Amino acid sequence: MTQPSNEPIAGEGASPPGAEPPPTPRPAPWWAWGLLGFLSAANLLAAVDRGLFAALIGPLGRELDLWDDQADWLEALPLVAAALWAPMLGYFVDHTRRARILALGIAVFGLASVGVGLATSFEPLQRARALVGAGTATFGVAALTLVMDVFPRTVRARALALYFLAGPVGMALALNLGPAVASVATWQTAFLAAGAPALALALVALMLPDPVRGVSEGVAIARLREHEAAGASAEGYIDLMVNSSFTYAVFGLTFTAFAIGGLDAWLPTFLVGVRGLPEALAARTAATLAPAAAAVGLLVGAWAADLWGRREPRSYFLVAALAAWLALPCWLATALGPTRPWQYGALFATVALLFAGLGPCFAIVAAAAAPNMRGVACGATVAVAHLLGVAWAPRLLQWGAEVFGQPDAMATPFGRILAALGAVPRSVGGRPPENVAAAFLFAAPTLAAAGFVLLAGARHLPRESALMLANLRAAPARRPGAAARAASPPKP
Repeated sequence: MTQPSNEPIAGEGASPPGAEPPPTPRPAPWWAWGLLGFLSAANLLAAVDRGLFAALIGPLGRELDLWDDQADWLEALPLVAAALWAPMLGYFVDHTRRARILALGIAVFGLASVGVGLATSFEPLQRARALVGAGTATFGVAALTLVMDVFPRTVRARALALYFLAGPVGMALALNLGPAVASVATWQTAFLAAGAPALALALVALMLPDPVRGVSEGVAIARLREHEAAGASAEGYIDLMVNSSFTYAVFGLTFTAFAIGGLDAWLPTFLVGVRGLPEALAARTAATLAPAAAAVGLLVGAWAADLWGRREPRSYFLVAALAAWLALPCWLATALGPTRPWQYGALFATVALLFAGLGPCFAIVAAAAAPNMRGVACGATVAVAHLLGVAWAPRLLQWGAEVFGQPDAMATPFGRILAALGAVPRSVGGRPPENVAAAFLFAAPTLAAAGFVLLAGARHLPRESALMLANLRAAPARRPGAAARAASPPKP
């Protein structure tokens, strides 16, 4: 089915005059919450693997004699691999039974985690880390489309937030328990213990139901099966990539993801170098306060968007934009404010607001993309947010910290402004001086940009979501081979 997004329609931001009202969403089936629980459990294991590598890179790097650049690359590699694989994977998600894709993805990242534990040098470790990213993307894209399909738009942001909630919970478990396991046994044991349960989950995934795509939209099941059998056309995918709601949501999310990636990588160093915390306390703060704040932000942002969405269809954009703008002063207060107890509150608010838009933004993706192309939509979102946001933020912040850690840079007019704001170089852990507070300022403009981009997208969502539903109600355009597929019996 095609999905035009730029035709002139009367009443910008509204449905066409005389158009049918949107169909009443179909309630989630009784097994939907069990499915969500399973997907969240698998996402938890993937997050544990990510957190373990960050927590154990010290002993791992010393034993395998890794250079700093190699360690940094191995941390970023899963994000890069996931971003490169996700768009292609999304096409298979749109055309294949998703339970099999889920099982494959879970098995791959589980085996790859075991491979990390068995690695004895950089090369096998690099291959294992790349497979971690590919497996996580394989599972993640399929999981997102399932959540979008089985939960109606009235609760979709909250369901997505509950799925994403496994991320901070898994990170907290890994950052707190990983070093403890490594101290009692070895770092290899921690990775083996994290990867083994994924193999059991992969077997369970094969038995999961694969609902008809778009089942929660309230459209007749027979019509949904027609669209599913016909598949999306090349023109439909092209139209999706220029769909205003989709593109604004993706780039707004990417700007926010840049700040999240930078904060995640540099928070312990910031707490030690700028706030003067002992390394052990800084590690505990990063492992507890930040995940707790992320969890609160996910739940509150999604709840607010769904609740407001009953009256205002633009709420998903508006909540995400407001969260990004509110995060900006909190970010600046965290980076530049004096070292006082209230700084913990500023940090908590910053992290919570950064994550508040995640559920609403993916709910926008679901509202803009037809059900038979949500795999590609989610894959493209993951690719852009990873490549342009999370993956390169730590490197850019490192460059800023190093450059403005030098006396000649601080002697420039801009350097003197930074010093007046309190962003001065400090030496952490015997390393050359770094200006971590100045590095944090590099991410501040991305939060302002995220707010503007998301606000600009708000006016398009009512029209484009109504257009998607109208196209879903209509008969799909037949393409060669589609009639034969439609006549085949439904998949189990």
